[in-house]
Amino acid sequence: MTNFNYNKVLHEIIASKQSHKILNGMLAAAESFKTNDNKRLDCGVVFYGEYKIIIPSTDMNISRNDKKVIRSMIGAEIDFIVKELDEDNKIAVASRKEAMELRKSIELIKHKIGEKVQVRVTGIGKNNCIVDCYGLESSVPINEIDYGYIDDISKCVQIGDKALGIIKEMDIENNIIKISLKEAKEDPYDFLIKSLNKGGEYLGIVTGIQDYGIFLTLRKGINCLCPFPNWTNFSPVIGGKFVVKIKKIDYEKRKINANLMRTVN
Repeated sequence: MTNFNYNKVLHEIIASKQSHKILNGMLAAAESFKTNDNKRLDCGVVFYGEYKIIIPSTDMNISRNDKKVIRSMIGAEIDFIVKELDEDNKIAVASRKEAMELRKSIELIKHKIGEKVQVRVTGIGKNNCIVDCYGLESSVPINEIDYGYIDDISKCVQIGDKALGIIKEMDIENNIIKISLKEAKEDPYDFLIKSLNKGGEYLGIVTGIQDYGIFLTLRKGINCLCPFPNWTNFSPVIGGKFVVKIKKIDYEKRKINANLMRTVN
């Protein structure tokens, strides 16, 4: 079994080098090497079976040739095409950029605006996540990741996740694509809002704290905004539980205003 797995991996690597077969694996490390002219070369690393696949930053297809960017992508599933192979030392040099260009030209062109597609999460920021859609990356803003108020994107998606998204815009020639993860999911608002009433008192869980008020989740995808109360030593935390009383529901703007009534321990 060991020999079979080893040969299979080797054959795939050789096929990638000779025939531009796209391989994929998890980005497992960020390393720096010294070149022959003593310059530093930052690289991403994929461990593919017994082989170490080295992808120079110039072939990573990232926003800037910076080890920090590569480090932020560790854990993401990425595509690559092998360019050089040292079979004796089980090391190969590959290009993610070429793999993405090839996948874009072969697979992305089959899809249209409005279609639901599978994407891979390759990066997470404070207000967006980055997804790879068949060789073209899209920055998905926080309000297009999921329904309801989001205080921490990592609670919704993680690097390495595969998710469904809707293509909102696409211009392959100019490398432009916009993806909505939220619209690929069922919108809970239309049927859950019917379970809430003005004047009703409900359990709410704090999901966001802003200067202008506190966001609490009443049901999945349904949030309300409460002003800060004049309670002594009031110090809300994410995950805190309160009873809230709804004072207004704006169905058109999908906003609920409420007041905090008491804490729930």
